[in-house]
Amino acid sequence: MAYRDPETLTCPSCNRSGELVWVIGEGPNTKPGESPAYTDVMEPGAWQIETQATAPKWRGVVTCPDCGKTVPMRK
Repeated sequence: MAYRDPETLTCPSCNRSGELVWVIGEGPNTKPGESPAYTDVMEPGAWQIETQATAPKWRGVVTCPDCGKTVPMRK
């Protein structure tokens, strides 16, 4: 099963704010409290996304389209 998990990001440099939507996947063997089977960006909004690796853990960089600075995220 997978579900959407929206996150509001704010650029630390120019204070641009906007939503990025994650898709969080849980496999049939995922137990409560375990990390998701995979995490990926579903809808980046206006943010620029550079993927550095693939599932199970999303690793990448989110960049502000206005100033080009890296935007921190919780995932």
